[in-house]
Amino acid sequence: MELNDYQAQSALQAQQIQAEQGMNAPAMIQQQQQIQAALVDQTNPLHVLEELELKLKGFRQNYDGTYKKISSPLMNENGINRILFLISSIVNQNTILSHLELEEIGRLIMRVSDDTIDDLVLNWREYDIRDKILLDAIVDSVLFPCFMSLKRAWKQNEKNWLNRAVVETISNSPRNPMQKRDGIFSKLKL
Repeated sequence: MELNDYQAQSALQAQQIQAEQGMNAPAMIQQQQQIQAALVDQTNPLHVLEELELKLKGFRQNYDGTYKKISSPLMNENGINRILFLISSIVNQNTILSHLELEEIGRLIMRVSDDTIDDLVLNWREYDIRDKILLDAIVDSVLFPCFMSLKRAWKQNEKNWLNRAVVETISNSPRNPMQKRDGIFSKLKL
């Protein structure tokens, strides 16, 4: 085989590989979007709000999905709804996929802290909180998930992690096997 024939065959193989990769590009983009959507859904902090609601109502969810009553409610429905309203502005997908700096996190956690404390101090009787000593525990149960959600947004931490996870998943996923190509020695008859 001459050098020009070899170069021509190599060029044709390279073009064929590029054409196959070009045809697979839409499928790869779709696969990337599906993986990213699944990861975003799995990192959604909605379950944190659900768990807090259960605790405030005096329930715990068992591993099998059933619920067990563990105490009397810490407050009535009006109070629970108000607390969930306050923290849902922080404990959400939008917040954790944001880009926040420490100063912003500090200002936001102080704001939600002040709002929660003011609301509970002013309305603890209306919310049927049976003992003022519970106020600290309720405030802590609100502020900890808020702070953790804000920390997830620190310097786009969650967003960067999701991007890395998607890239790693796609680069490690099995690809369609390429057709076996005739090499330079396949022309030789033995």
